[in-house]
Amino acid sequence: MHQRHPSRRHPWSSIPAALIMTATLSLAGCSADDGRNMVPQDVDDARGAVVAFVDESSSALGGEWRVSSGPAVESCDRDGGGAGAAYGYLVAIDQPGGDPEQDISSLERLWTERGLTTERYQSGGSDPVPGIRGSGGSVATVDFLADPRRYSIDSLSSCVDGDAAEMQNDGE
Repeated sequence: MHQRHPSRRHPWSSIPAALIMTATLSLAGCSADDGRNMVPQDVDDARGAVVAFVDESSSALGGEWRVSSGPAVESCDRDGGGAGAAYGYLVAIDQPGGDPEQDISSLERLWTERGLTTERYQSGGSDPVPGIRGSGGSVATVDFLADPRRYSIDSLSSCVDGDAAEMQNDGE
């Protein structure tokens, strides 16, 4: 077995491996997973992330989903202060034919795997509709309403640097 000479150290040995990995991933603009959990850094990333997340969620349930709204840019407040831009995206399927509780469980598993914190709920009224909401990961929020007559998935991207009003005027 080959042993290193104690006075010879590899030039990188004084830098912790975690620091090297963090710097490499930051410079590369990706995350340690397959990129689906990455927090968007700019408006193009935010738009792409919310569309991809909603499309993956609706595909997991199957059926013919249609876009009801978006992706549409809107103003938001950045965590550090100041205005930013986020994208909202809503898809729906009429008469889905699935089992609402089973479909909620499927999305709960998927969203948890994607790094979201989830919470089940029921809408108000005399005939409450079950649903699940999530936050974190590659989107700020997502909501699945499992009304047996019409499922919907509504999501909002993370708030990133950008002027939503200017983007709306430019036809974004």
